[in-house]
Amino acid sequence: MKRGEKMPDYRIIDVHNHIYPEKIVAKATDAIGDFYDIDMQHLGTGNELVEAGKKAGIEKFVVCSAATTPAQVQIINNFIASECEKHPEFIGFGTLHPGFEDCDAEIRRMKEMGLTGVKLHPDFQKFYIDDPEALPMFKAIRDNGMWLIVHLGDDRFEYSQPERMARVLDEVPGLKLIGAHFGGYRRWESALDVYKPGTLYFDISSSMHFMTKELIFKFFDRYGIESFFWGTDFPMWDHKEELELFFSLGLSEKQNRMILYENFAKAYGL
Repeated sequence: MKRGEKMPDYRIIDVHNHIYPEKIVAKATDAIGDFYDIDMQHLGTGNELVEAGKKAGIEKFVVCSAATTPAQVQIINNFIASECEKHPEFIGFGTLHPGFEDCDAEIRRMKEMGLTGVKLHPDFQKFYIDDPEALPMFKAIRDNGMWLIVHLGDDRFEYSQPERMARVLDEVPGLKLIGAHFGGYRRWESALDVYKPGTLYFDISSSMHFMTKELIFKFFDRYGIESFFWGTDFPMWDHKEELELFFSLGLSEKQNRMILYENFAKAYGL
């Protein structure tokens, strides 16, 4: 698809969006931009997410935020649940932290509030994914049937290496895992080799700007087109621009529909 052309008529779910309370949204959004040295396209409020996404025809949004300390876990989960009450388009993923005292009890509370998944960002939260102290958290997520989306990969840090996530998948089989950013932001060569096909899903957010088309298609070939979900990493990127970038891959209409909507809808049970 060329820039400026009318968007095709597809059903679309954005599986990766960060939102923050009004009183801290500017600070939080700026902090992410500084962390990645990227100019943010939006402010990360729920209202702005809906407004921006609707302009691009987005039907549903997975929303999340990550707790950088154990003390933030319940505050963030309460916020995400409240935003989902305001916006029926939202699918709420809460957060946990390896240092939180009782992850199993908090997951039960999250489920009572209607949250269906957990978001972790080891680089922000500063824990190694495969630390033995984190394994009970992963087991609690699995045993309670929750989805899990994890930021994976960064060539500046060692917390979220794809190899570490692969070890967790061996230790905790059955996790309903979405490996963000093709499973390894800026560590894509490792992510291409280290996972066992069929053991996780991937979102494609915050990646296509930096990957070659050849590398992207290697991922599709190895893990299967059915394993990939579309996402923007809002507020980092703009929905319309990300869709144009996605359509520039030249996938078939069937493949587009799978990644934009059908894969997640089938796996999640929409």
